[in-house]
This record gives sequence, structure tokens and C-alpha cells, in this order.
Amino acid sequence: MENRMLHAPPLRVLMLGWEYPPRIAGGLGKASQGIARGLAQAGVQVLFVLPRYDRAVQAPGLRVAGIAAWLRHARAPGAAAMPPPARMQRLAVDARLRPYAALAPAPHTRMPAAADRVDADAALYGGDLASEVQRYARRVRALGMAVEADLIHAHDWMSFPAALALAAARGWPLCVHLHSTEYDRSGAGADARIVAIEREACTRAARVFAVSEYTRDVLIERYGIAADKIEVIYNAPDAPVPAPLARAPLAMAQRPPWVVFLGRLAFQKGPDHFLRAAAEVARHAPHARFLVCGDGGMRAQLQQLALDLGLREHVEFRGFLGAREVTRVLGQARLLVMPSVSEPFGLVALEALGAGTSVILSRQSGVREVLSPSLQADFWDHEKLADQMLAVLRWPELAQQLVDDGRAQLAGLSWARSARNIRRAYAEILAAQPGVRP
Repeated sequence: MENRMLHAPPLRVLMLGWEYPPRIAGGLGKASQGIARGLAQAGVQVLFVLPRYDRAVQAPGLRVAGIAAWLRHARAPGAAAMPPPARMQRLAVDARLRPYAALAPAPHTRMPAAADRVDADAALYGGDLASEVQRYARRVRALGMAVEADLIHAHDWMSFPAALALAAARGWPLCVHLHSTEYDRSGAGADARIVAIEREACTRAARVFAVSEYTRDVLIERYGIAADKIEVIYNAPDAPVPAPLARAPLAMAQRPPWVVFLGRLAFQKGPDHFLRAAAEVARHAPHARFLVCGDGGMRAQLQQLALDLGLREHVEFRGFLGAREVTRVLGQARLLVMPSVSEPFGLVALEALGAGTSVILSRQSGVREVLSPSLQADFWDHEKLADQMLAVLRWPELAQQLVDDGRAQLAGLSWARSARNIRRAYAEILAAQPGVRP
């Protein structure tokens, strides 16, 4: 009798997200790309649905198409329900979701203070983000009725209502991926509506993926999610990190004394703590220059703070940097400081090490779990942050050792490894579904 398992079709995943390169405002886009590509290379068919995506890209294992092209394909006689094996498609659904926006205030309520901390272009997200989230959910549900998949994998809260609606309509198992929670983004000003969406999605999901043990603990403590439902899937570098370089300390000493903050200018990322520590460093190392790279709602406030701290001649606000500019700045800087108030992971630390730049990490970050020998400080401990910044600036040997140690640890991280762990979780979920093929 023929063994039909030898001819079992590949696993099909409908993936929902709202950021993907080259449209990047934070780490979510890079993580989504790494995960999707890793799964496609592992033989999983990934159909990635985005709110908007205008580009068309062809690459090995990757196929990008707009929503109209997909619908034409789906309606064609004899068309397959999903892309050919080992291919990935990315689709655009016309909904104006943009990253890191805030919901409009609910009737008769005052918007939490966190609304003032989001990106300055929040007005471009549409008049009512809640309506856009629901619009995306309706369109995804309509799309989902025309395709076939084995399960849904949704990234972060704006895609969760769509995932919940489609999972209910099709009976597909749901996986949710938390790259950041509302408590990370807004602290005490967390919006109760977003918290409710995150809690419901995690409660109803068959599996919850968290980017760190730090995030896993938040989900357990804040949302009451069962520990055995949560699996930690660490992020990884975009490309394999080079082996530690056998360089003389002079090579690091030749770099300009640049200390870099790179991220959104928002409460969560702690740029104000960076400036307060920089003021301490500037008193002892007047040659140091502090680069604030990024944009967001706190920019004007931070510029005034820099003036108040006497940093006019020491700090430079570079604004949002594209990928090439990030590579250039990190390739020249002596140090990256990540003073986040609450950081589920922190991909920027991996980028810095890949560029040969040493890092100081907030103890309130997930990336420290994979970079244990690194310099670390509580975000609020400006004196300790300043001491560590001065040490790196004064001793190039220390800076180089931090880079080499960090790179050695990153050798164990890869998107392929993360994808294998996700694929294994998919198989476990499907095996537990009655009447569903494993």
C-alpha cells in the first residue's frame, strides 16, 4: 500500500502583520521578515498579509504580490489555494495601519498620557486607528474565506482582531506573536482597549510566541496566560555575525568618540535617560559626542532637555535613519547605549555588535538574556550608565572585548533556528486538532 505520508502537502500558514521591509519603523519588520523567510526555507508555505504594501519583489524563496494579483490568481480555474511549495507571498490589504500609533480617545474618556509619547506622524494613521484595525480585520476575513491554510500566525496587537475573526470563521488554530505589549509601550498609561485585545488574543490562541523570557513574564503576570502555552522565540541577526575580530585596540581607538542612541523617541525607549547619563559623561569627557538617532513624539521635549542639561555642544539629533545610514553610523561609533524602560528584545543591540560596536544594555530588556557578559544597568541609574559609558570611551581594549564576547554569543542565534522551533510548535498544535492532518 502506498505510503501517503511521503506525499503529504507542505504545511500552510496564513501570517498577519503590519510592518515588513523596506517599510520599517522598528524591530518588528525585520523580525517578521526573518521569521517568514526562515519558515519558507524550512518548507512551510507562508502567505503574509499586510495592511499596505506597494512594492513587488522577487527573490529565491520569496514572492511578493498585491491583493489584486492574489485575488485574480485565486479566481483562476484550477488555481492552487496557496502559493507553490517553498514559496512565500506577501499581500497588501488596503487599510491605513502604521506602526506605533495610538487609539483615539473613547467617548467620555481621557486619553492616557502615553498618547503623547507615540511617533509625531501618528496623525497619518487615519482619523481613528480603532476603525482602521476593524477595517483590516474585515478585509482579512474576506480574503481568508478565499484561501486555504492550516493555521494563522499573527504579529502584535493590530493584527489580532483580524486573526481572531478569521480563526473563528474558518476554524483554524491561531498562534499569536508578541514582539511588544501595551505595557511595554506605555507603562502606567497603557490603553485598556489594547490591553483587552492582547489579553483576548493570548487567551484564545493555541500557542503564544514571546520574544524573550522578559516578555513571557509580562504575559503571565499581567494577562494571566498559562506558562505552558507560551514559547520563547528569540530574535536573531539579519545575517550571520562575523567571528570575533583579531584587531589591536588601536583599531577601536581610531573610531570617533561617538555614543549612539538608536530608536524611536518614545517613553519606552528611554531617550531622556540617555541624555541625563550623557550630561554626566560630558563633564568628564568633553570630547565625546552623543548621537540621538530616531524620531518620535518626544523629539521637541528631548531637544529642550539637552539644552537644559548643557549639552548644546555635545549632542546631535540625527532624525530617522535609513538602513544604509544606520550601518554607517554604527560602523563608526564607539558605543551604542540602549536605556529602554521596557524592551521585549532589542534587535538594535545585535546590529551594533554586527558592526563592531560595543553595547550597554538596559536591565529591563530581553536581549540581555542572550548577551549575558555585556555591560548592563537599570534605565534609571544614570550614574552607573555614565560610569560604563566613560569606561568604554577611555579603554578601547574593553570596548573591543565587549564586541568579541557579544559576537561569540550571537553565534547561537539564527532565524533558521527560530523558524525550526516555530515549525515544531505548529506540528504540535495540528497534531492536537481532531481531524486535522499533522
